[in-house]
Amino acid sequence: MSDPRRSLPISPRIRQVPFDRQSVDLIAETLGALARLAPFQLPGGTVYQLLVDGSGGRPAALLTLWPSLRRVDVVGGPATVVFTEVASVDLVPNIEVQFRRQRRECLIVARGGKIIVRA
Repeated sequence: MSDPRRSLPISPRIRQVPFDRQSVDLIAETLGALARLAPFQLPGGTVYQLLVDGSGGRPAALLTLWPSLRRVDVVGGPATVVFTEVASVDLVPNIEVQFRRQRRECLIVARGGKIIVRA
């Protein structure tokens, strides 16, 4: 369960949280996935991975979360996105997760594995 003081309501449905270790489970829950430790780690920083299911329960996207580096990698089909300088995460329950930089750029990963980069 998350600490309600950690989240900032943006609207009745959207919650903004810092991109840190505590956000990993919230990200996984929003995308209907299970976060696990990645098979590789950083010295002094934990790395997590989760599979986002597409149609028929088949994996559609692989997310690698590097909270200590403020980085998210997403592989979906032929596309790979490496998104750095993540400052916060917007959680839209049962719809999508938006990884945001201090500026307006964001990486959106939706349930079903759809990936959108707004730069």
